[in-house]
Amino acid sequence: MHNILIKDGTLVDGTGSPGVPRDVAIDGAKIAGIFKHSEAKASMTIDAKGLVVCPGFIDIHSHSEIHLLANPLAESKVRQGVTTELVGNCGGSSAPAIGEVRTSLMDYSTPLCVKVDWTSMDEYLLRLADIRPSVNVATLVGASTLRTAVMGGTSSRPTAAQMTQMKELLVEAMLHGAYGLSSGLIYAPGCFATTDEIVELASASAALGGFYASHIRGEGITLVKAVEEAITIGRRARTRVQISHHKACGRRFWGTVSKTLKMIEDAQAAGVDVAFDVYPYTASCTSLDTVLPPWAREGSKEDVIARLNDAATRERAKKEMETSSDEWEAIAAEDGWENVYLIGLAKEHNRRFENRPMSKVAEELGKDPGDAALDLIVDEDLMAGAIFHEISEDDVIRVMSHPLGSIGSDGEAEAPYGPTSDCATHPRAYGTFPRVLARYVREKKILSLEDAIRKMTSLPADRIGFRDRGRIAPGMAADVVVFDPEKVRDTATFEDSHRFPDGIKCVVVNGLVTVMDGEHTRERAGQVLRHRPSVS
Repeated sequence: MHNILIKDGTLVDGTGSPGVPRDVAIDGAKIAGIFKHSEAKASMTIDAKGLVVCPGFIDIHSHSEIHLLANPLAESKVRQGVTTELVGNCGGSSAPAIGEVRTSLMDYSTPLCVKVDWTSMDEYLLRLADIRPSVNVATLVGASTLRTAVMGGTSSRPTAAQMTQMKELLVEAMLHGAYGLSSGLIYAPGCFATTDEIVELASASAALGGFYASHIRGEGITLVKAVEEAITIGRRARTRVQISHHKACGRRFWGTVSKTLKMIEDAQAAGVDVAFDVYPYTASCTSLDTVLPPWAREGSKEDVIARLNDAATRERAKKEMETSSDEWEAIAAEDGWENVYLIGLAKEHNRRFENRPMSKVAEELGKDPGDAALDLIVDEDLMAGAIFHEISEDDVIRVMSHPLGSIGSDGEAEAPYGPTSDCATHPRAYGTFPRVLARYVREKKILSLEDAIRKMTSLPADRIGFRDRGRIAPGMAADVVVFDPEKVRDTATFEDSHRFPDGIKCVVVNGLVTVMDGEHTRERAGQVLRHRPSVS
């Protein structure tokens, strides 16, 4: 007699193999067995007739590290079938929370009603385990976090002593369980780091069995050079590389991914282990201050605001953020301010601008769009966000359909209540995985069902280094999703972003039913997954 029997479904095991009619038995936190229909019995039976049974989805690119502390139910993720999240991406992690890192973490955490009461990675992971999230969580350590902890926001190159300190903090975080290193090379202070600096950190990570994930140095005018750099880092540091949310931003760069995908294939053939992830949307989302040239973002929050309040410096920043060069991608200039939509506005007098294009906001304010953007950046203390409609769906399809491409949301665990509901968000936080199954499997037939599930399960598991997740087989962790292949779909939109998907019938996390008939059971069975370093 098993604990749970998921009965009469079509098993898609995560490996890419064709689906087969099978029952899946669960005992405790493990898959106990796979049986032909009617061969097993259990205390609890879940009817999966007409439904697909597959491994829980692994979100290889998430930013939920603080959001999970705000709402451990992880509603927007687990209700779309995500059972494991990898946080600490794009160069930013929740630890080590020392120096100026602590200040920025507090700025980010306070609106979410989270107290930053940890310092080390071990303390952060213990805090996470203590609140018992509904999903499993693993983390990377951010290169920008290390740099800020040691050097603040300066653009200077690290001294030998500072480099040693960064590596010591990295090694400590990995000994505490981090799975590797991430970088965010468009953000300050990551944009000030040289290739050599990243190679040195990535080498230290690789020596302990970690991998390197990168928001590369540019996704528009510098895309090809940025991919070259990521490959170079992988070759020199002897590390596997995960290029985050691979895409080409800006209409005149659409199609460039055909070249970069060939570069990645060639690197693989030459022995450099490079892959990537992608989200199924034609809009990105990040902080509004990324429209500023890198020099304008150097230093503390107060330094940046003072710079933008100085008339001459502000004029220089405005001019540069509206003119691209060979080294600088002026994000708003490429496709126009009408494609930059504001979100995440905290000040009450700015809330009316939520989900509206910067061009219309500027028109209402009677200002030039560049000036209006700079005013909002300052007024919102650099915390304003923006959605940039800048990606071609043809490119999304090219990247997604490539065999090396995993699916990642690039979103946070949110909910349509509590502090995470205060402002609009990118719909990827609620709909990434159902959208792939609905739009690109069922409707457009770009991916087979089995390959789509592989990209959400075993492929990201292998990239991260999980040995007991991402597949349904006896002895594997009992993370399971049951969904209706004819009805599964995302419902969150850019206009109405806090909406749960349809068609996800049941989600099991570590053997406990966490979603049943599309509703959260309030179960919180997620585990903090810690990397066990291996010395190479």
